[in-house]
Amino acid sequence: MAYGDADLGSVQHCADDLREAAAQRRASGKRGLWLSFLDAYGLEVSLLTSADWLGVDLQHGVLEPADVPGLLRVAEKADLPLLTRVSSHDAATIGRVLDAGVQGVIVPAVESVDEAKALASACLSPPRGKRSAGVARSALGVVSGGSDPLLLPMVETADGLEHVVEILAVDGIDGIFIGPYDLSLSMGFPSPSSPQTLDALRRLMSLAREAGKIVGFYAAHPALVELAPEADLVAIDSDVTALRLGLAQLFD
Repeated sequence: MAYGDADLGSVQHCADDLREAAAQRRASGKRGLWLSFLDAYGLEVSLLTSADWLGVDLQHGVLEPADVPGLLRVAEKADLPLLTRVSSHDAATIGRVLDAGVQGVIVPAVESVDEAKALASACLSPPRGKRSAGVARSALGVVSGGSDPLLLPMVETADGLEHVVEILAVDGIDGIFIGPYDLSLSMGFPSPSSPQTLDALRRLMSLAREAGKIVGFYAAHPALVELAPEADLVAIDSDVTALRLGLAQLFD
């Protein structure tokens, strides 16, 4: 689909489509571009690529919550779902990002059932949760609130791996997003592409599929990218890498 020809409704139903795919245990391997510094103008240029979804990183890089609405408007025109990794478990920050109209949030370092329940409460409206309502893009009809946003806690520590089955069982948790790099550090594995890390990644993907939930991960390494067809969402690499590779090719 060409940029500017989007059907906004297809973006708005991203969450439900992914939930249905996971429930039927269909691994889609949707390829994403991970954003850490691109502004809305830079994203417009980047959307000449064939990414299936976008991830905005508010934990690392230079992007802030105030950057999300502009990036989201570009994503909407390009018919690309946009997920945001927030910087913490703070309910107020999560609420602001959801108010902007993103299709889902990825939350770092979730390690327990209690943390997962608190996050679900922050993302869901009453009576299922405690998310506050107010004047925002999602409330004004600029974007549709036809379904609850995706909530994907990150499993990226040894404690998260230990409690992943219980985390996946929490009402309101749609799946998990795996961080192979931090997971390898937490568990003392040699590298994100080591056999131990790859085995842990496969185990986590299998557990998510058994639970009928969505599973995604950040790749940025050929050995990890090879596992993309086994997941629902894979961030192939970042805008930083894309710029470095593009400049290297330009000046080669």
